[in-house]
Amino acid sequence: MNPQARVLLVVGSARPVRVGDQLAAQIKPILEAAGAEVTVADLAELGLPLLDEPVMAAASGGDYAHEHTRTWSGLVRDADAVVWLTPQYNGGYPASVKNAIDYLFPEWTGKPMLLVSYGAGGGGLGGAQLRSVLEFVKGDLVAPNVEISLPPQSSYGSDFRLVDAASDVERHRQELESAAQTLVAHVGAVQVAG
Repeated sequence: MNPQARVLLVVGSARPVRVGDQLAAQIKPILEAAGAEVTVADLAELGLPLLDEPVMAAASGGDYAHEHTRTWSGLVRDADAVVWLTPQYNGGYPASVKNAIDYLFPEWTGKPMLLVSYGAGGGGLGGAQLRSVLEFVKGDLVAPNVEISLPPQSSYGSDFRLVDAASDVERHRQELESAAQTLVAHVGAVQVAG
């Protein structure tokens, strides 16, 4: 039997009021049901400053100057795969996600990945842009992007949090389950081949 796939679920929004953490809480069990051991990396909690490494990640050989970079690198290196959960802000993905990507380089090469975007229309524009960047850093995107639609008139409460995150995710359960199964199967195939 193959070991359980270790999946890093990255919550991409670092805004003080956000819904990514609510969505992650609903997506995590779907990944686990597909056979993943899930670690959540919340970029708001990780608190990476704007990129401050003195050497480009591609030239660093993984020898980083700052503890926050070494912590982030360790989370990514320890994972068999990464699931990016990103909102769409003004037609793109947030700076917190780009910053987190730019801190590292060799860690992304060949890393199986899945991209889940969300927003009023599913976050497709931001998801497409992020996919392009992840492909550039040689991430292995193993399934089509999953887009979670959050209609503003029905999804959000007066506190700008989701009223019912479980229902919002449930509408996309089939896509999420299929993508999660594809990701875990891909990791299993890589483990067998390796």
